[in-house]
Amino acid sequence: MPASAAFADSLPNLPENADGYEASFSPAFDYDVDGCYAVAAISPDGTINGGLKTTGAINGSCRDQTDLDRSQTYARSKCNNGWCAIVYASYFEKDQAVHGSGLGGHRHDWEHVVSWVDQSTDRVEFVSTTQHSGQRTYARSEVQFDGTHPKVVYHKDGPSTHFFRLANTGDEPPENHYHSWRYPPVVGWNGWPTTELRDKLMTANFGSASIKVKDSSFEYLLDAAKPGGIPFDAYAGGS
Repeated sequence: MPASAAFADSLPNLPENADGYEASFSPAFDYDVDGCYAVAAISPDGTINGGLKTTGAINGSCRDQTDLDRSQTYARSKCNNGWCAIVYASYFEKDQAVHGSGLGGHRHDWEHVVSWVDQSTDRVEFVSTTQHSGQRTYARSEVQFDGTHPKVVYHKDGPSTHFFRLANTGDEPPENHYHSWRYPPVVGWNGWPTTELRDKLMTANFGSASIKVKDSSFEYLLDAAKPGGIPFDAYAGGS
């Protein structure tokens, strides 16, 4: 398996392979025009995405329809005490704040959504999104859905960089090339072709960006984002 990194133009994504909850409650994505599309972070042959320099346009070289066609979502879940939390990770080649400058931005970006499912109703009751170095959790009443899928948008935060926000009525129709809510193929924690391929992504160096489904970050994110008043234990064993 090659250890090299390459730009995403040469990286195909992996086929969808996710369990029922991971597939049923995955986010419905859109991407505002002033940002990149989510793409594959690793190819089937193990090549890691090299990302892009934060130069040129904010969405330069990362928002073509071909990029959208190579999107990918990585998932990992944990269930206990009547609740399941499913973390969805999306990779972007750069997170650029200013046109023509790397000021405040960085090569590589990982952003995350958590669906909190009440197992007694099989329904998403809360949604969390990562925002810069933190996270925010919302009640179901604040979230728009496409069926069972929470709608989220990759959004530029004013003069700052990007994160996922909840969709609102002003996001119809979506701004991506297909003008529809997007469902990148979901690869669940147990849905990788090999554990070697999964481990390679989890141990890859993405600079200041970090994938939160890896062992060292997964439970911490769940604990930090956990809605108040539910008995879910982020650090309990098992999944």
